[in-house]
Amino acid sequence: MIFRRRDEFKTDYRRRKKVLMSKLPFIYVFESNRYVWAQVSIPMKEGDRTLSQANSKDIIKGGWLFSGKSYPAFYLIGILIGKRAVEKGIKEAILYSGLKAFRTNSKIMALVKGAIEGGLNVRVDKNAFPSEELINGTSIYAYALKLRESGYSGIQLSKISGKIDNMNVIFNDVKGKILNGELK
Repeated sequence: MIFRRRDEFKTDYRRRKKVLMSKLPFIYVFESNRYVWAQVSIPMKEGDRTLSQANSKDIIKGGWLFSGKSYPAFYLIGILIGKRAVEKGIKEAILYSGLKAFRTNSKIMALVKGAIEGGLNVRVDKNAFPSEELINGTSIYAYALKLRESGYSGIQLSKISGKIDNMNVIFNDVKGKILNGELK
């Protein structure tokens, strides 16, 4: 079976061929139920070789107190992966989404915007990036305030109720740690 991995929903061979033909490292993003992993890999005949990686656990160690799968978390992971890739001598990469459909204003595009800010040159359309309100968590903060004012005290607010007012400060603090090289 030549297309076994396609039948198993693992590989889109047309996209894979484009990645191979570009001869550039690629960014690949994987999401679990709690965490996000991003890798900069280079395709090789024996299999892809990972050159740099970052995940949600890294930003949590840096002081991020909120969800590891939010827009701000994706952006911070992007900055971290961009910094780590540049430190390894990688200057340019492309985005490889595998079987997932490419969507503008998505969390993956927030990660790519972070990677660009981290110093990595990624070939994407700048109009595909999400708004600043999504990236810096302003929309999350507004929604949490709306829930709090309505008297809701469910699980969404129970874990972060005392910290949500400092979300912007925490976001800028973690971003500063990454850009200053304090978080490696």
